[in-house]
Amino acid sequence: MALVKSPPVRRPRILVSAALDLDSLSELEGSRAIAAVKVGLDAKLVRQLAEKLGLPLEDMAVPLHLTGRTLHRRLEAGRLSLDESERLLALAKIFKLASTTLGSRQKAVHWMKSALPALGGKTPLECAETQIGLREVEDVLVRIEDVVYS
Repeated sequence: MALVKSPPVRRPRILVSAALDLDSLSELEGSRAIAAVKVGLDAKLVRQLAEKLGLPLEDMAVPLHLTGRTLHRRLEAGRLSLDESERLLALAKIFKLASTTLGSRQKAVHWMKSALPALGGKTPLECAETQIGLREVEDVLVRIEDVVYS
């Protein structure tokens, strides 16, 4: 019996722009988000998010699970690891959802830094240190949205 070789399967390349800004990052979905995270996000996005949240850069280290020194090394190197990229993407998406749900970036910044009874007295930023916490923050935002639009 003769073996028939099938032609190699060509998979479309997913191009991820090296010049992503925070807004376009928060819009990434599916395969584009996966590709961006695998490549490693630009470390400058950490600085952009810190500025939008009105936080010192060092405060971004905690939700990214970095020490302050490691964060500075990442900024010098220019690229985040896969895990750090995934956490940054999640934070950007939560901030975008908060901005949309609450009506403005200023309200979202205030909300992200405010202790909430629905989060056990923690701030959304404190909860953002874990995936479970991020889901809780997202659930609170969805509940707010449901009340507003119901």
